[in-house]
Amino acid sequence: MKIIFLNILKTKKLAVVKMKYLYLFIIFVFSYLVINAQDYPLEIDHYNYIHYDKNKIEFKGKSYENYLNLYKTLNSLALQGKGKINIVHIGDSHLQADYFSGELRKRLQTFIKGGLGSRGFLFPYSVAKTNNPTNYKVKYTGNWERCRNVSKDNPFDLGLAGINVYTYDSIASMSFELNTKDYPQYDFNNIKLFYNTEHCPYTIEIENDGGNKYVYTNYDAGYSEFHFSKYFDSVTIKFIKLDSINEPFIFYGISFENDNQGITYSTIGVNGAEVESYLKCKLFRSQLNTLNPDWIIISLGTNDAYYSKFDSKVFENNYNNLLDWIDEVAPGIPILITTPGDSYRRRRYLNYNMEKAGKVLMDVAEKRDVAVWDFYNIMGGLNAISLWYHSGLTARDKLHFNKYGYLLQGDLLFNAFVKSYDNFIKNNKIN
Repeated sequence: MKIIFLNILKTKKLAVVKMKYLYLFIIFVFSYLVINAQDYPLEIDHYNYIHYDKNKIEFKGKSYENYLNLYKTLNSLALQGKGKINIVHIGDSHLQADYFSGELRKRLQTFIKGGLGSRGFLFPYSVAKTNNPTNYKVKYTGNWERCRNVSKDNPFDLGLAGINVYTYDSIASMSFELNTKDYPQYDFNNIKLFYNTEHCPYTIEIENDGGNKYVYTNYDAGYSEFHFSKYFDSVTIKFIKLDSINEPFIFYGISFENDNQGITYSTIGVNGAEVESYLKCKLFRSQLNTLNPDWIIISLGTNDAYYSKFDSKVFENNYNNLLDWIDEVAPGIPILITTPGDSYRRRRYLNYNMEKAGKVLMDVAEKRDVAVWDFYNIMGGLNAISLWYHSGLTARDKLHFNKYGYLLQGDLLFNAFVKSYDNFIKNNKIN
């Protein structure tokens, strides 16, 4: 491409090239270099049963229009290193471990050189005594109880994470370390801590050495923000009770941020969650609004369609209600629905409901101008989970994937998204 460009200069025809075409040409050259520097399309393991030809983002209704600003910002990041993209990915147990979303996060952030943004919102699952992602460590002191959106009754409101932990102890603490091994090295100079700011009898102490910090509490949105003059990759937070009133400290989650340009990717996942589970979360909208997302991915449906009494109409209504909530917070935002993959019921029975759930989601997407990534058919359709299992890509329950299966899923979605971005470039949809 460089030689072609020089030849144009030598023939002195540049003056007659309209600026519009020159601009597009330069964008193409730089995009070509950026994309090819990152193994585009990403080379991934090949399995005969995976429908690679179907691996694409399907823009239903008028959804493509909602993606234009996202692609423009991505282009600005690719060409100029300028811009920030906040992604929020919402799901169930397929996301709680953060293998699928974590792989997509890593691919997207390293796709653009110098584009590593911040880690974003996360939850200390180990404090809630459930599986924590391996790409960050959490230590804690004190006695903490949990609320989850999959439980029938919870004593306290839930937020975006769909899970919270609370303590009545006079002193408790949490330490976060953003990991490190085989994963991008994140740092931060700003954190938002989501908790019960109203009537909270606790004070919060941040135990990071060096630098000044600025503290701001937004009581309406329910968080305190701590801005540091230095960058860190770990933090210890103390919760000290100052009042004898019998109120707990309720921890809803924490967002690790920095001033860098790039992509911030927050993962929300609760084991066993259905779409309706998130509709129980009273603080879902206010906390989602605080994260200010530019792209939302929803990966729900496995648990809705797990049982034989799957009600497609209820599933559709719940999904529409969730989309209503998102529209209320971020109207016109690009949304991607991923269809639930094939899985077995009780480890041995084919589950025909997954295909039904996928068709419901296609209809919802068409009516709501939302894009779809049809993972069910991409992975091979009915009974494909058995093939994935025999390839060493799933857990024994044939309901969940193992680490390698989730990494493959993340790589597939990454390729699909980059292809859609590449089409955006080729179609000259750039102003």
